[in-house]
Amino acid sequence: MYLFKIIDFLFVIAMSLLLVYDFFPNFPFADAIPTNILVPLILVIMVLSLLFKRYRDTNKKAIFKWQLFWTIYIILLLGILTLLGGQSKAGIALDNRVLWIVGLISLSGLYAQWKKLSKSDE
Repeated sequence: MYLFKIIDFLFVIAMSLLLVYDFFPNFPFADAIPTNILVPLILVIMVLSLLFKRYRDTNKKAIFKWQLFWTIYIILLLGILTLLGGQSKAGIALDNRVLWIVGLISLSGLYAQWKKLSKSDE
């Protein structure tokens, strides 16, 4: 069980670094962990997560919490990076309509999950 928390933590760190590198291409520590290592690392983490998912004791509440955390974290990170003066080379920004549409779809899915979880707890 401890391994999966580490995998989740590494995934968050790798995705965060990838966004920082996208917003600030001349970031001073970009040479320490280059993007050609980050992208394969993210892919390996995703594959490991999928492979070991059947061995995990996953419950719907834990999945809901992870999705809620991830949605809020990404929005906050994008906001902070924008406030710091960064500009995404890939077009991932808070003024992107596609990002807001995806965000609203994600939030509506989270709301539906929350309603199901609250009904099952009663």
